[in-house]
Amino acid sequence: MNPKVSVLVPVYNAASFLRTTISSVLNQTFSDFELILLNDCSTDNSEEIISEFHDERIRYYKNKSNLGISPTRNKLMELARGEYLAVLDNDDVCRQDRLEKQVKYMDSHKDISIVGSYFELFDSTKRSFLRRFILSLGIVWCHPEFPTAKDALKGIVLAHPTAMIRKKDFVEHNIKYNEIYTPAEDYDLIKQAMFKGLKIANIPDVLMFYNLHGGNCSIQQKEKIIASTNKIQQEIAFFWDLPFKKYPRWKVIAEKLRLRRFI
Repeated sequence: MNPKVSVLVPVYNAASFLRTTISSVLNQTFSDFELILLNDCSTDNSEEIISEFHDERIRYYKNKSNLGISPTRNKLMELARGEYLAVLDNDDVCRQDRLEKQVKYMDSHKDISIVGSYFELFDSTKRSFLRRFILSLGIVWCHPEFPTAKDALKGIVLAHPTAMIRKKDFVEHNIKYNEIYTPAEDYDLIKQAMFKGLKIANIPDVLMFYNLHGGNCSIQQKEKIIASTNKIQQEIAFFWDLPFKKYPRWKVIAEKLRLRRFI
């Protein structure tokens, strides 16, 4: 029988974080899932770490050559057998009840095609005292519960590593990651879903912990992300006939960040 959920993890040089990420999935309170790990030709010992886990729910694959993040994510979606696809990056951590809460939400909201959640920031490396101090305050990244086109024009309306996707809706509308928008392929994916009329929601609760270790794509490829983001925002404005005005990045961040005690 096919599992209810397929957890999709692209793996690339993640040896420093991979054990914790995998363990956070295997220790979920919801157990009807498969964990698909696709190694995009890592040059570290990620494969060795994966081999340490002996759980029948794990399916491990390796690309014959380095494909990059977007083709790897598409391949993961093709390999998935579950009704729902749970996205997770190879350096982040799921709260123990993430799958349970998202499955319950999707089962009871048949009109929703993608559901995300809030996430809390942490730094597993603890190398930066300033970052460690700031994150110790309990910094949470939030999104609107039911995002609109105007929300999407400001920036991505769902934290990609928190996403759970209704697979049949993406298959029906042929929605895939588009490599030309990498490394903002996640923003484009949400844009495609909204263009097709699919409904998106966010559970107003922290279900994932985002590892802000300093080597994140959002930091290392910041300029590329900004360029792709601008292109996507122009397409959103054109599609919905909205006035396009570049929304300041600092303002977007300020609107999304909250302290845990205030969420």
